[in-house]
Amino acid sequence: MELPKSLEQLPDEAKDAGMRMAGRQFLKLTREPIQAFLERNLPKDDPSLRNKVAAFLETELGEAIVKSLLSLGLSSLPISMGEHPARLARELRVSAMEDVGDVLADLLMEPLRSVISDFVKGKDPLALPQESTMLVPVPTLQEVPQEEMQPISKKG
Repeated sequence: MELPKSLEQLPDEAKDAGMRMAGRQFLKLTREPIQAFLERNLPKDDPSLRNKVAAFLETELGEAIVKSLLSLGLSSLPISMGEHPARLARELRVSAMEDVGDVLADLLMEPLRSVISDFVKGKDPLALPQESTMLVPVPTLQEVPQEEMQPISKKG
């Protein structure tokens, strides 16, 4: 009896899942020491800067940078260490690229999602909000007092 193709793929998928899990655990294990290393060179009298570094490292972009650094470190290990460091480095690189790509996609797609959402809700997506502060009333020619109107003279 032959196994379904999906069951034949399970061992390879389990190895991939194990590498992903190892990558996440490696990231969790090293995030605080990397943060401490970065903060070591910051001025000690400015705790807000340390908080900003910590907050940045917890963002998707911060995690992507840490994953890239870890991947670079693993890639520099000798080949004699076996295939696992190279596979883990690849997993971290791919994950970092995915994180950055997701952030960029969100950045580029947010305006489009907003327009689609407004359209589905029945709002005119191109209409400006009524309480817009961007619109400045411009007086018409009839509203300008005559004493403020002065002929333009050429300086010669």
